[in-house]
Formats: sequence, structure tokens, C-alpha cells
Amino acid sequence: MTAPTRRAALGAILATPLTGGAVMALPSVAAAPRSDLAEACLWAIRHIDYINTAAVSDHWDDDRISDEGDRSDAVVDRAIAEPSRSLSDLQAKAQLCLKDFADHALPFKDNQDESALDVGQRLVLTVLREVIKLCG
Repeated sequence: MTAPTRRAALGAILATPLTGGAVMALPSVAAAPRSDLAEACLWAIRHIDYINTAAVSDHWDDDRISDEGDRSDAVVDRAIAEPSRSLSDLQAKAQLCLKDFADHALPFKDNQDESALDVGQRLVLTVLREVIKLCG
């Protein structure tokens, strides 16, 4: 645990009223600087959106689509290989996973009716959204 994290945890403990049970608030993800891994995951999400828009509007050929896709796929591979070291890493990985999963489970943006998904797919979407929310 880093010194700022220890200080934040200690401050939360000391601020807790003595009449209730001890409640420890974890430092907010927004308060901590994002790691390089978290930044890479968030970049990949934006890059995937860029590909999906620019490939159509600029009439990209298959090679360009493949090359650009390889760049975001490299971040996915990295997110799989590198363990999360913070809540911001976990949150960014969950956001990248949600983006990828939703793009494949709900491929048509005009028809995002999740009721058409099977129970397992809806569970994955629910868990990913909850991880993102709890880490934030």
C-alpha cells in the first residue's frame, strides 16, 4: 500500500463515528493517477470507436482496417497478460472488456435490446458494469 493510500485509509477510519461499526472507505479511482495500463485500455476503447467511424466514412481498405485493429488488439493482449495493480487498472480493463463484449454481443448499435441476449451474456454485461461502477 502506498503512502497516499495508507493516509487516505487512515483518514477514513479516523473520520468514522465511534458509535457505528468501523467502515473503511477506499480511495477513489479518480483521485489516483491512472497507470500506463489503464491509459492504454482507455485509449483502445477510443481507438475502436475511431476505427468504426473512420473506416466507413473514409472508405478504408481491408489492410488499413486490419492494421488499425492490430493496434487495439495489442492492448487487449496486454490487458490479458498484465495483472491489475489498482482499482483503476481493473476499471479500465472492465471498460475495455465491456466495449469488446457489447460490440460483439450487440453488434447493431440501433438495436441494443439486451433482452434478446441469453442469460450468460446478460450476466457478463451486468457484472462488467458493476465492476466499473464499484471501481469508480
